Amino acid sequence: MAKEWILNSAMNRFQLNFKRNVGATSESIRKCSQKNIIKKEIERLK
Repeated sequence: MAKEWILNSAMNRFQLNFKRNVGATSESIRKCSQKNIIKKEIERLK
């Protein structure tokens, strides 16, 4: 419950849920996804 409240507060504070920002926010989330981070780390270690 607390995590949802924090996320909702941040989304509203920085207007990340407004139509003009949704695409950029989604792209940022994709860049920071766990799969991308692991893939980059594996390539770095090769």
